[in-house]
Amino acid sequence: RSSAAKLKDIASLPRPAQYRRRQTRRDDTMTFLDLVVSSGSTMIAGGIEPLALGKFTENLKMEKQRTGAPYPKIIRMFASRGVPGIMAGAVPWGVLLGSSKGLFFGLGKAAGEAVLPGSLQGKYREVAKGGFAGAFQGVGIAPFLLASTRVNQAIAQGNQAATSLSYSFTILGNVIKNEGFQAITRGMGTNAFKRALDWVVRFYIRESLTDPIKARRAKSLKPGEKVQLTDVDKLWTSLAAGGISVYVSTPLDRLLPLLQQRDSSKTTVELLREQFKGGMSKIYAGAVARSAHAALHVCFLMYVGEKIKSAFKN
Repeated sequence: RSSAAKLKDIASLPRPAQYRRRQTRRDDTMTFLDLVVSSGSTMIAGGIEPLALGKFTENLKMEKQRTGAPYPKIIRMFASRGVPGIMAGAVPWGVLLGSSKGLFFGLGKAAGEAVLPGSLQGKYREVAKGGFAGAFQGVGIAPFLLASTRVNQAIAQGNQAATSLSYSFTILGNVIKNEGFQAITRGMGTNAFKRALDWVVRFYIRESLTDPIKARRAKSLKPGEKVQLTDVDKLWTSLAAGGISVYVSTPLDRLLPLLQQRDSSKTTVELLREQFKGGMSKIYAGAVARSAHAALHVCFLMYVGEKIKSAFKN
């Protein structure tokens, strides 16, 4: 055969190895970019939340738990301090904490998607991903949560300096200097478990609320069409999931700040006995503010995060 014919034959041969290497590289890049977009979107959403009444509702619930004062009185107290009082702790630790919550939420959810078996689908797959998201979030936010908690504690004790930016920026360094680096990890295991439980409950509630909507709309679809949820559906189910979930996780939510503030000479059992002598009414003090705060948090990470992700993709 001629040289030209042989070259033509060689050129027509498939090159699976080279193709597979290129395709694998391309798939890996797409997966990594998707991870960056997903976790970056929830990170941005989480950072915005404290500036959109998220930090205010958190401060409100903590003051209610501490004093038991009526909500109007607490709100007037915050308002009397002006913007620094209303937004106390929002910058920098509120934003950093919110951003880290969003970042680790997105990473944990992606990790769950990667490791969960394909046989697990539907509602329970979403619920399991919520557990991964919560556990990752609980571990990753520990330093920022500690700093935010200490700022809130100082404000609750009447420390006027705690509303300043300089106090917020130095609080974490002072904690490490005075209590050692191990102070950052105090309560980390409880926080991871608590947040995993939070997000399992939140995903379950949201999926339980959206299932009837999907079932009703599926009746009017043509074969092959997929049920689509509207923005209103996603918004109200996210808010409801966050608001309802606090009534499941409140005891752990109350325990975590105590672990981060506690005297090292006291055990967890002793703290529980001291703090919850008033029974369930004391445990659930501030439930309204906590419910509002959780509703905002879930809405920002589930709904706003998805909207930011869609904007990036478009």
